[in-house]
Amino acid sequence: MLFTSQSIFFAISALFSTLQAQPHGHIHHHGTSKRATGVVSGRGVVYADGNSGMAALGGKVSWSTDWTPWEDNPTNADLGNFAPQAWGLNNADGDPQKQFLTAFLNASSTFPEGATVLGFNEPEQVTQSWMTPQAAVDNWGGINDLKAQGHKICTPCPSNGNNNGTSGTGTVTLQYQSGIDQGTAWMSEFLAAAKGQYTFDCICGHWYGGQDNDLAADQSMIASQMGEMAALASEYGIEEIVIAEMQRVNGDQECEFVAWFQDTFLTDPQYAESGNKISAYSYNYDKFTLTSGDSLTTVGSAYIGEGSC
Repeated sequence: MLFTSQSIFFAISALFSTLQAQPHGHIHHHGTSKRATGVVSGRGVVYADGNSGMAALGGKVSWSTDWTPWEDNPTNADLGNFAPQAWGLNNADGDPQKQFLTAFLNASSTFPEGATVLGFNEPEQVTQSWMTPQAAVDNWGGINDLKAQGHKICTPCPSNGNNNGTSGTGTVTLQYQSGIDQGTAWMSEFLAAAKGQYTFDCICGHWYGGQDNDLAADQSMIASQMGEMAALASEYGIEEIVIAEMQRVNGDQECEFVAWFQDTFLTDPQYAESGNKISAYSYNYDKFTLTSGDSLTTVGSAYIGEGSC
């Protein structure tokens, strides 16, 4: 989800591309959750199985997700409504722990009515779910069928990483190409290929700030990306934008960015064609900026609306 006109701002490194949004590589153990599953809105958190210290966020966010169809919350904190995700396609080698789509569809009978379902994770990234737009459409039928159960269906969730000309991100052809806005290109081709077959309740994407960006550069970057997302949403009659992962990679002024994002970008009329279209967003807890030990950081306090920078 990068934009050529703003390419100076898209300095996401390959390192962060490989660290974010990784699938779980182990057997899941799923207990009965005390939390509801339903439509997501407002601030949320995305976390990896095994994250600790999330109790500080208990009752402070309205939704959560963890890259799986199951709620693997290790601290059993109240993290609001859970959004299941179909992380990717089945692994061709038949590894039962990598049959992502089959596992998701098998688990879907346990989703309460009204869940917001997130599509494939960063499909334009070779280190993530890595598939062409047409392959995603060709394998979308089972996910689309969940509409009949009353679920809200989001598109796949491409990243805003452009790999900085270094290595290994996917493209719409599964061949490395430098200098293109890969997330946006992927989403545009996916929606075009899906037209006439499938409709979507929300358009999904990820946003990570540039490692070397200052605050103004990251503000400009996310406004540009969400403007492109909003344009695609309008073109295809999609009502909402969901940011399923976000974080400002450059920790300097991260609190100020969080405050601006929530207090200005989501509501100010100057962002009517970008930020105002976002119905739900989820900060990446796995980057360890919201809590320290069992306590909220300054960033975390600002994020949940109980503190200032």
